[in-house]
Amino acid sequence: MKKSLLLLLLLASTVSSSHAGILQRGKVQMFCHRTATADMPENTLESLALAARMGCNLVELDIRLTLDGQLVLNHDGILDRLTSGTGTVEQTSSDELSLLDAGAWMGQRFTNMRIPSFDDVLEVAREQGIELTLHMKTKGEGPLIFAALQRHGMLERVIFGGEWADITPLYPAANSEPLKSLPPGSTAEQISAWQQKGYFVVINFSANPHDMDLPSMRAAVAAGADAINVDYPRLGADAVGRPVEAKLAVLARTASSGPTPTRTAAIRELSRYQGFPTQQLFAHWLRDPDDQVSRAAAVALVLARPQTPIPLFIDALSAPEKTARRNAAWAVGILGAPAAAALLPLLDDKDPDVLKETLLALSRCPGDVPAERLLPFFENDKPSLRGLAALALARHQPTAAASAVPALLARAEQESIVIHEEHAARKNSDVYTPQDIETFGANFVEMMKLDQALEMLPPPDALRGLTPEALQTVNDALSMNALVAGYQLWDRIAADPALAVQALGSTDGAVANRAEWILVKANPSVLPILRQSLRSATPAVRERLIRVLAWQGDSESIPMLRELQHSNPEDSTLIDWSVQKIQSLSLNP
Repeated sequence: MKKSLLLLLLLASTVSSSHAGILQRGKVQMFCHRTATADMPENTLESLALAARMGCNLVELDIRLTLDGQLVLNHDGILDRLTSGTGTVEQTSSDELSLLDAGAWMGQRFTNMRIPSFDDVLEVAREQGIELTLHMKTKGEGPLIFAALQRHGMLERVIFGGEWADITPLYPAANSEPLKSLPPGSTAEQISAWQQKGYFVVINFSANPHDMDLPSMRAAVAAGADAINVDYPRLGADAVGRPVEAKLAVLARTASSGPTPTRTAAIRELSRYQGFPTQQLFAHWLRDPDDQVSRAAAVALVLARPQTPIPLFIDALSAPEKTARRNAAWAVGILGAPAAAALLPLLDDKDPDVLKETLLALSRCPGDVPAERLLPFFENDKPSLRGLAALALARHQPTAAASAVPALLARAEQESIVIHEEHAARKNSDVYTPQDIETFGANFVEMMKLDQALEMLPPPDALRGLTPEALQTVNDALSMNALVAGYQLWDRIAADPALAVQALGSTDGAVANRAEWILVKANPSVLPILRQSLRSATPAVRERLIRVLAWQGDSESIPMLRELQHSNPEDSTLIDWSVQKIQSLSLNP
């Protein structure tokens, strides 16, 4: 069946009299076919939200059922047109669908959009205050759709179309008010005749040669139509007298002056109108002396589709406004742009906030950054700058970082111990002043950045740097540092599992526990070393190894465990548990 005929059948469906909020007379409504399909990839959350922002009162969606019984948006069912996948929605699980790109088919600017779940769609529709036409593509969807509509309080804000026969037993009021679809060019007399019969009249400008016929849309409104149905909501908004450009102008004025929260909120809202000529507005606000306004503009420029040209940000790096320099550096970094050379002059900036964003950006941007430009920051009196310089050094000069970062981390850890000891020795040590909180926080942030710098090093250097951090006895001041380093060893310890095996025998229970869990979470390639270590291990280490083998589900260790059970009867109960655990995890019990 042709698309236009499908649409006409859909619009010819009837709707409930309880849907007065949907089919309102007296104000010409705009219906939108398949979300803002002419502006963004159809049936995505982004396209639905844009349709609402452009003034659509009711948006048509296409709903299908996945292989695992989940409701999602998709028109064709065939994944090859609308996604990076192949096959059909009905034969694909929702988990697999969530991995597919549902935007790039329409252009590079829309990459990484996803097929949305029906629940997510209802949430957006409710937040945006719009109504929906649900084109049900798969028989048997009714009970699931009905339940979802009830959950989200949307039952009386939808029209049902497509395979909706099983909705009626659940919701007898569905589709009981007459709606009439007429073609472009219908006269006022023709429209009035249907209205006098009680019909809500919609002139259809979707999927036909009149889809961009703005004069005809205006004529339909002038002739008294109750609504127009469009593929191009920007044109439809103009025709019904609610032009999108007027909304943008109001937002732009609001963003230009007034209280900071109001301005930033307007900038954020304006950024949601993607595909409109707003870039120069955001570029102007990037140089605003209010840092929050400048950052909001930078975020808008980064999120823009199509992507903002990198030269716009590079130009702002030399702006007289420190807000522009800071937030342009942030934008360059968040985009990972090849702009390290352009960032280097900012290392001489006098503003500490500009320096922070510059160092962070350098840790993300490719290019050539000499070690001598970064190492002086290791002696800076600001812990935050020391930590960020370590990140940048690890990115650009890993050999230098392999020795410099551990030394700096050792110094930061010693400072942390001193800070906490001095606080504990003070009278009323349970009271934390604002200065205490600032000092503790700065030291903690520095150590976290130094740990991240170690993680960025080549695998052998990262392993050498992280292992002492994770598997050493520490006081409370450094406990989080040790935990974070331990997490990073999950995917690295396979290169030398003996390091963690040795730590299993630590007299410090916290160290032994971290080592044990590192081995539990490690790649199964560590298992041969663990089995080999089992025979010669001390009782305490052997107990931990047996638990690790159990949690790893190592079926190859069962014969050895049974053998140990005879030679070490004190471990019998533990070994029985371990074997049972392994067998329960085995694919072939």
